[in-house]
Amino acid sequence: ENVYTNTKKRYAMLDSLLRAEQDQLIDADGVREEVDTFTFEGHDTTASALVFIFFQLARERAVQERIFNEIHALYDRKPQADKSFRPQDYAELKLLDRALKECLRLWPPVTFISRAITEDIVLADGALLPAGCVANVHIFDLHRDPERFPDPERFDPDRFLPESVDKRNPYAYVPFSAGPRNCIGQKYAMIELKVVVVHTLLRFRVLPVTRLEEINFVADLVLRSTNPIEVRFERR
Repeated sequence: ENVYTNTKKRYAMLDSLLRAEQDQLIDADGVREEVDTFTFEGHDTTASALVFIFFQLARERAVQERIFNEIHALYDRKPQADKSFRPQDYAELKLLDRALKECLRLWPPVTFISRAITEDIVLADGALLPAGCVANVHIFDLHRDPERFPDPERFDPDRFLPESVDKRNPYAYVPFSAGPRNCIGQKYAMIELKVVVVHTLLRFRVLPVTRLEEINFVADLVLRSTNPIEVRFERR
C-alpha cells in the first residue's frame, strides 16, 4: 500500500503464481500449466462464443434491431461530453443479456465437461455412477432438453426472463459449468462479450452469410466448425 497516494498495488494472476512458486507451493511446470489454462479458457472459448453469437444475431434480424435500439437508447441518455460505456452500464442492457445467454444456450463454447466420481452416486432413475469412474456432461445436448427448454432449437431470449429462470432447474443451463469447479472467469467473459457486441452493433448491422446447414461441427472441447462461419458487417 502506498500511504502517500492512498493506493494499493493490484496483483495480476502471474504475481500470485510466482509468489506461490517462491513459497514452494507450486513448481515451474505448474505455473506453465496454470498460465496455459487461463490462456485457453480466456481466449479460445470467448472467440468461439463470439463467432456463434454473431452468427445467431445475423439470423435474428428483429432481435438484433431491438438490441441495437436498447443500446442506442442508453447511448443517447449519456451526456454529450462523455459517451463512453462504464461497466455498470452493461447491467442495464437486459435484452442484450438475455440474448447472449440464449446464444450460449444454443452454442455453448465448451460442449462437454468431465468430472471424476469420488463416491457412489445413485441417480433419480436408479442408475448408479460408481466411485472411480468419469462422468461426462454433454452441455450441448443438455441445453437442448425439451423438458427444460420447449422447442429447444428456437431462438428465444425470453427463456431468460427472471420468471422463466425461477421455474427452471439451475443446472439446466451451464455454459460455464456449475458448482465449486465452475469457470472462474464467467463474469469477466460476459462483460467481454457485451463490450464487443455493444460496440459492434452501434456501428454495424450483422448480416448472414453462412447457413446453419453449411456448418460442419468437429468433435473438440471447444465448439468449432471445420469450415469458416462467415457474417457480413454493414455500416449503419
